[in-house]
Amino acid sequence: MSGLRRLVVPVALSLLALAALSGCVPTPTPSPTDPASASASETPSATPTPSPTATAVSTPITIGCNALITPDDMYAFNPNFGLISSWTPKSGSAAATAKSEKGLACRWQNQTSGDTIDISAAHLDTASIESLKNDAVEKSTMVPTYGDEAYFSVSGGVGTAIVFQGDFWLVATSVDFLEPGDPADLITAALSALK
Repeated sequence: MSGLRRLVVPVALSLLALAALSGCVPTPTPSPTDPASASASETPSATPTPSPTATAVSTPITIGCNALITPDDMYAFNPNFGLISSWTPKSGSAAATAKSEKGLACRWQNQTSGDTIDISAAHLDTASIESLKNDAVEKSTMVPTYGDEAYFSVSGGVGTAIVFQGDFWLVATSVDFLEPGDPADLITAALSALK
């Protein structure tokens, strides 16, 4: 009997130890990279260019790119830039929005470096202009350089000027625009052509 007791006690202690250890095993938790654990409120960091109001009323701009910025205007800015006759703006860009609102979307390319200048314009209703101004206030810095109201920002080495003149919305973008004054002559020429 004492031999049996000696055998039962170690077995019972082993079972108790195993039971205690099984409570120490961590339960799996979703990893931060697990798509199921990602927060529903996470959004991509890139934000698209705002569009005019859903009920935008736009007036067609009837001049072409060579009238918006004449060859002489561009030559005075930099003689290496030439107008690209057929260009499709990237979806979601200011140029694509302007084009969809019966406006202009123009691109010039530097024949040496390949750098581009994009200038777009749209003639919109007052509510749409106000909506675009509100968005510009949140995302850019106001500058007194051109137009009735203007904003400028640089992101990733690309400068963007957003200009409002009456009910016209003008956007100029290029790696050559690193300061608000850089596109000033081109914007002045474009605003003059839009009158």
